[in-house]
Amino acid sequence: MIYFVFIFLITYLICSINPAIEICKRKTGEDIRKLGSGNAGTANAMRVLGKPLGILVIILDIAKVFVSYHVILFIANIFKEDAEFTLKSIFIVASVIGHCYPVYYRFRGGKGVIVGITLGVILNAQAAIVCIIAGILVILFTRLVALGTFSGVILYVIMSLVMMTEYIIPVLIVCGIIMFKHRASVYRIITRQEEKFW
Repeated sequence: MIYFVFIFLITYLICSINPAIEICKRKTGEDIRKLGSGNAGTANAMRVLGKPLGILVIILDIAKVFVSYHVILFIANIFKEDAEFTLKSIFIVASVIGHCYPVYYRFRGGKGVIVGITLGVILNAQAAIVCIIAGILVILFTRLVALGTFSGVILYVIMSLVMMTEYIIPVLIVCGIIMFKHRASVYRIITRQEEKFW
């Protein structure tokens, strides 16, 4: 139990680092959560910081997931721990909780989209690619990033139920957190107040 708590904390603390907040603070001296849409994520980073730094935010968000993943694999190898299912399940949930509710920033982080996509690729790359393409197509047709996110998340849940039942519980938890973080966007889409990306 202590081992798994340690794995959770390591993953949580690494994924709590938010590139959008850090980069914006260094570039503008401002808190990105007080600018644009108020979200510490990729879409708002693109709006506030511009595309080059927005792309850097994406790369760093992806990198922190892979770094934490390899760190816990290294630790598992040291302790000769073979509980792969439990290990991955903890990693999946801790990554998104860390990004969305980071201890370093008073538990106000991003919405977990890029982290969720990265986890999807780690778990099932083929399903993740299909969902990414579907989400991008929705965004291109509607210009609503949140709607594209919902589409990709829902499709990934459906595909997970069909193809990957082993990790369905952590997947459902993570998708639930991402959808909850987007609850304001859901309301704005329903009331047709959601801001289009371009």
